[in-house]
Amino acid sequence: MMRTWKVILIATLLGLGGCGMGYSLVKPTAVKVAGGTMEVQPITAWNRSRRSTLPQAELWTRNGLTLDSISFIGGLRDGEPIIEEQPADAAPAPVFHEAMTQQDLVSMIQSLYRIRGASSFSISSSAPVTFLGKSGVQLDCEFVLADELKRRGRIVIAVADSSLYMISLNATAIHYFDAALPEFDAIARSARILQ
Repeated sequence: MMRTWKVILIATLLGLGGCGMGYSLVKPTAVKVAGGTMEVQPITAWNRSRRSTLPQAELWTRNGLTLDSISFIGGLRDGEPIIEEQPADAAPAPVFHEAMTQQDLVSMIQSLYRIRGASSFSISSSAPVTFLGKSGVQLDCEFVLADELKRRGRIVIAVADSSLYMISLNATAIHYFDAALPEFDAIARSARILQ
């Protein structure tokens, strides 16, 4: 009996060690994100992924990246791609230009999701929003990835000081999107640009 408990304890500790290697804890306090370009205030603890596509990008999850994620992009300058190109991408990464209209920003987001494998991608709503004290746009979308799980997303995006700032929530349509949405909205409202 004692041997069984030792095996379970060792397996648990090894499992926790493996899970923690790619993440660090984000406590519910004011925290710098997206390469220090923004500060946000989460309400609960999240896990910061060490995987990042750009220096100005950051990815959080509460339940695992396949179930829910919040991504941050901040301080993206004119002419810079919104994601790092991958060999498997079907097309070049969309590039931000400071002269983009809100419709251009929406088109850039559509391209981003499609390049990263979203099928059946559709925008269910698009509305003006104040984000970081600037006029921006909020998009709600639905999409499916290769695992065939239906997902929903909310993206808030604005241009400030000739740079792009964006926060997005992507989560499975069943449970995780609705569970994370109130806190995501609070995080987006709390966001401020750091100089």
